[in-house]
Amino acid sequence: MTSHLRRVVRQSIFVFAVAAALVTSAAAQRGNIESVTFFTVKQDRTGDFQAAVKELHAAYLKAGSTRYSSTWLSLSGPREYALATYYEKWADLDAGPDPKLKDDAADIARITTRILACTEGSRRIIAEIQPDLSLHLATDMPKMIRVLTTDVRPEKYKDYLALVKSDILPAAQKGGLKLYEFSETRYGAPNTQVTSVVEMDAWGDLDGDFGVGKGLGKDGYQALLDKVRPLIEKAEVNEFRFEPDLSYLPPPTAK
Repeated sequence: MTSHLRRVVRQSIFVFAVAAALVTSAAAQRGNIESVTFFTVKQDRTGDFQAAVKELHAAYLKAGSTRYSSTWLSLSGPREYALATYYEKWADLDAGPDPKLKDDAADIARITTRILACTEGSRRIIAEIQPDLSLHLATDMPKMIRVLTTDVRPEKYKDYLALVKSDILPAAQKGGLKLYEFSETRYGAPNTQVTSVVEMDAWGDLDGDFGVGKGLGKDGYQALLDKVRPLIEKAEVNEFRFEPDLSYLPPPTAK
């Protein structure tokens, strides 16, 4: 599997103010259309990139923009950043720059140029989260996420979705996962590609039984793998860490 957070259509990352953050506690306030962009920063420009992103978000905050985004750093595979945005409806993708940023357009353009000069390229994928195949119990932003991306055999696609519903989702819940987010790719990669995202606190979570494996036990998990393998072409797992200093999030709500 090629990571959902890595198989994305590379575009200009901050040319338009991006919408909606990956905040599980605000799941009901964000849409199920998911756009994930990942980009590689030039090795000698990481500090410049981070400084420019922070400056950009400061401009957003000053203008009162409500188009939020969250940023994640890949901890496996190439060292890349992933930007997660969400939309409630497809027409939201037609929106241009945030009108609140109109008076700061020149400054935004200058900062954006700085950011793009630090990057080697970007890709983007657009997927649709399936609420009936997902679990959202988390109340805080995950510290880390494990991303499983699977290319399903076209003739077995419906069988795979059925297996997620009958076996995998119940096991994720039984295993104590607070976040299990399942999405189907719509654009930017094969439309038989699916992705599941689960919450982690640290690498140490993997020292014991975790997630679906914990819910099923050793024998049950092996039995699940025996069901999965005939249905897929390939799969890949990657880890990402939330980068709060590089994210533009809504203010916390009162508890």
